[in-house]
Amino acid sequence: MGQRFYSGAFVQQCFAVHPLCLSLKRIDDEGRLLVACTSCRMVHSLSLDEVIARVAAVPLDGDLIPAAAVTTPKDRLVACLQAHALAVTIRELDVIRDSAGLRCAECRRLFDLRVSAFESHQKS
Repeated sequence: MGQRFYSGAFVQQCFAVHPLCLSLKRIDDEGRLLVACTSCRMVHSLSLDEVIARVAAVPLDGDLIPAAAVTTPKDRLVACLQAHALAVTIRELDVIRDSAGLRCAECRRLFDLRVSAFESHQKS
């Protein structure tokens, strides 16, 4: 595995220069959101302190993920990533404020993330 960088500078640069190359992979067992960049071949991880979920607009077909299936906003994000990962994109990223924002085009939810640590490493 390549060198690790414990700074938000690399993920901020990826988001600023080529945001369409970033794809959300999953939330791992340690609660980190894993993001891969196909342009610079880096994997970024965002350690999450808090997840806030809200609806951007009323879904046309009702709630795609039943409310009983999830208990917290973080669980809703995990369920959303499992159900339709390609529809979830990064809508904002601010390493100064330690925050990120995600949007799901499928269920029209917005997720506001408070990040405790950023980490990046080059894929080998």
